[in-house]
Amino acid sequence: MSRRLLGVAVAVAAALALAACGDDSGSSSATTAGAGTTAAASATTAAGGAATTAAASSGGAATTAAAASGSATVSAADNATLGQQILVNSAGMTIYLFEPDATATTSAVPAGIKANWPPVVADGTPVAGDGVDASKLGVAPQADGTQQVTYNGHLLYTFISDVAPGDAKGQGLGDVWYVVTPAGEKFEPGG
Repeated sequence: MSRRLLGVAVAVAAALALAACGDDSGSSSATTAGAGTTAAASATTAAGGAATTAAASSGGAATTAAAASGSATVSAADNATLGQQILVNSAGMTIYLFEPDATATTSAVPAGIKANWPPVVADGTPVAGDGVDASKLGVAPQADGTQQVTYNGHLLYTFISDVAPGDAKGQGLGDVWYVVTPAGEKFEPGG
């Protein structure tokens, strides 16, 4: 669909440019050319918008996960895959802790993988949703100026490979990434 929109926008720009060039009569040609240029610029902008929309769509999972991480609401939700309740953000995306953070207030996530693990951030006080103990919620200022949400002393993250609510593809990765339970501990199967 986005290729079709891009094609239509380019065709409109080309038609307007040709129409503007076809008239050689004095001032009206300058006016027409100016209108054609403005229309062509608008069509090009529309084409660029279509391309941007297409690019955003092609990265949909990443875009959705990143956007979801900005939520300041933390809730507990049943997770069918893990067979228990886990913490999620307002979009229903699974929340993780990074064990090397321990209970530090500064993220220890290596720069090379930060993009894969967006922090859960809040503009103000995070909101305790269903099944969450509000007294365990907090925020910790980070070097980039964001307020990262904490729960039971753990900095919270989402995982870019989780594309739908209920996904928990980051569970146990590298033996350092874990889903967070409503008690504020790492999820351990059978534990």
